[in-house]
Amino acid sequence: MADLTINPTDPVHLVPVYIPKPWGQEIWYTGMEARGESRVQLGDAELNLSDYLQSNPTALSNDTDVLLLKVLDPKPDEVLGDLYFEVHEQKQEVYIVTHIDPQAWPDGRGGIRFGMNQAKRREYANDDEFRAAYLTAVQNYETIRRQIDEQNANIDAAQESAARLAMDTFAEVRALRVGDVVRVPTWTPHSLMHGVRVVEFQTPTYERFIISFAQQVVTQNHWDSPHAITHMHLDQPSVEVFEQVQPGTERIARFDDFNVWRIDVSASGPLRLPQHIPYAVCMCLTDSNQVGNLELGAEQACFIPRDAVAGATLRGHGMLLVAAPGL
Repeated sequence: MADLTINPTDPVHLVPVYIPKPWGQEIWYTGMEARGESRVQLGDAELNLSDYLQSNPTALSNDTDVLLLKVLDPKPDEVLGDLYFEVHEQKQEVYIVTHIDPQAWPDGRGGIRFGMNQAKRREYANDDEFRAAYLTAVQNYETIRRQIDEQNANIDAAQESAARLAMDTFAEVRALRVGDVVRVPTWTPHSLMHGVRVVEFQTPTYERFIISFAQQVVTQNHWDSPHAITHMHLDQPSVEVFEQVQPGTERIARFDDFNVWRIDVSASGPLRLPQHIPYAVCMCLTDSNQVGNLELGAEQACFIPRDAVAGATLRGHGMLLVAAPGL
């Protein structure tokens, strides 16, 4: 690192790391874990993001933890490409849909399991009975799933499918198109479905409670179904309402830890970010855009240090996502 020049007044390209998952892959732009770490581009060299941030914490991030930017890229295969059905106690996240696989979804409408099926809920006398029935269906499927994982030849495909479908009827499916935004409140059950690629911004917290999964869970040896189903929210999440910051700029997520702007640069014109933010993470969705002196193509991202915020004018003709605390 001694040979690398780190100028806190310059934005830097983020170099992603690719993390394989049973359902596809995650592409981390600001990930810093034992499983993998993103990097920054400094001239012709690359540096681990953690080393970059630690080189001058005040000037680069105002000693603030950096939010996590990643892309979720599920396989297009039905069931095999569906993510964990899970809830979070603290983690806050927002998805922006960037691609719907046409082979998986020929009409261009993908999906996410999001919240609980309200018609199914009304079939029960009260919510306690609904939760109990759902837990029974989940645990029945988990028993079959574990026998399959242990290569039990007595479980056939029809038995697995019937148990899975019985369990899945309790969850609501929200249709998704390219450009849709999904804000995931805490304790809301959710599972992105196969062939739906999204950009995700989230708090840098690794915590979740797995309700169910149609494959073998490789990151832990148990499901968290009883705890998750006891505490999960049953009311259907409200549809997102965006705040207009200025022409061409919408606030698409407002969290305790950070907010997200979606900017149509052709409509907003050259734009400067608020001077009070401690840093910003920016991703280009379409076309070519400029952040300060950096050119960003589609699905390229950059980090804007605290000392670079004042001079990092956003220009171009495409769509940008920008996330920062207090934005």
